[in-house]
Formats: sequence, structure tokens, C-alpha cells
Amino acid sequence: MTPGNLQALITAGEDSALQFKADITNADSLAAEMAAMANGKGGRILLGVADVGSTPGLTPADVNRLNKLISNAASQHVRSPLTV
Repeated sequence: MTPGNLQALITAGEDSALQFKADITNADSLAAEMAAMANGKGGRILLGVADVGSTPGLTPADVNRLNKLISNAASQHVRSPLTV
């Protein structure tokens, strides 16, 4: 995805297939979002993007923590586990 493609998604705003999360700390909450999208037509969750479309971004430590949280949510909090 190019920066232009990403900006176009952010500009279009959230809908049932696109959710913005400035940050997420709860694996259960993330798993619920992932399962809802997996049970529908799929979708994207953009981390580091606030609900209003601003982009506060993520630190390298945030990225490391979120990678682990995403993996944990997909494999341990969703039945059947999701592949991300």
C-alpha cells in the first residue's frame, strides 16, 4: 500500500470494512473487531489512526507491542483462530 492509498482510505472514513484505532490495548476488543470483519466481507483495521481521521502514529515500541497483541488476539481470542 502506498502512502497515497493509505491517505485515501483515511480520507474516506470509517465504515463496516474499515476501522480506525489510535491505539489498542485489549486483545478481547481487538479479537471482536477481527471476528466481525472475518464473519462479514473482510476489512481493515488501521492502527495509529484516530476515529476522527487524524494520524497520531505509533512509536517503534508501540509497533512491537501491537504485533504481539494482534498475533495473540487472532490465535488465542478467536475461535477458530484467524491467520493475520
